[in-house]
Amino acid sequence: MVSWSEGSYSSSSSDSDISSRAPPSILCVEWTGLAIDLSARCEHQAICEKYVAFQSVDSGRRFLGCAQKEGPKCGYVEWVDPEWPPQLKTTLGRMWDMYEDENKTRLSDNLANAEGIFKVLKEKEKMEKDLRFFKLDFAKMVADKEQALAQLGNTQISLSDLKEELEKKKISDKSATNIHQVFRAKAEKELELIKQELELMNQERGKTMKERDEVMQESDELKKEKKKLEYMIGDLFKHKEETKSKIRKVREILDEFE
Repeated sequence: MVSWSEGSYSSSSSDSDISSRAPPSILCVEWTGLAIDLSARCEHQAICEKYVAFQSVDSGRRFLGCAQKEGPKCGYVEWVDPEWPPQLKTTLGRMWDMYEDENKTRLSDNLANAEGIFKVLKEKEKMEKDLRFFKLDFAKMVADKEQALAQLGNTQISLSDLKEELEKKKISDKSATNIHQVFRAKAEKELELIKQELELMNQERGKTMKERDEVMQESDELKKEKKKLEYMIGDLFKHKEETKSKIRKVREILDEFE
């Protein structure tokens, strides 16, 4: 490890050792804390803090910088150690290039791994989502199957009850058929008797109609005779004077018959 001596700082540093941009630093227990024993002051006119650079060819060089903890730093930098020899700077430069290349490679690998992990997570999320839907569909299918089985059981019970009712109905229909045949035979017999009575009634009615026609015919003839007599009496009354003697004779004849 590089070791520095506290007495190696000189206040007669040139202007080229002062910079306005502080490089990244690394913790070093041998060079840390406030530089109380040094005369350097930052732009805030405050005591500077001790740092060790950790960047490229300046890695390991001590410098003084702003000690502000709160608020923006002023960017004051005063190098304590001179620049490294060219060979060391070249070596440090190559090491930092290798370090940066390694970081880039590691970053690229991490990015590729992150993309792969992201794809795997996406695929896992999709599979979990599909699994949830599958579980829901499976649960629905099981519920539908249970419902179908319950309906099938109810249907079988209904069919059994219906079959029993059909058997009972067959027995009842058979009994009803026998009763129906008895009633039908009786009804046919009564219908035959009614037909015979109707035929007799029709015959009697024919006779009655014939007698009524004869009576009506005789009545018509009597009416005709009555009209003739009425005409004859009328004529007799018209010829009253002429027929009085005839009437007397007729009366005498009639009296004789009496």
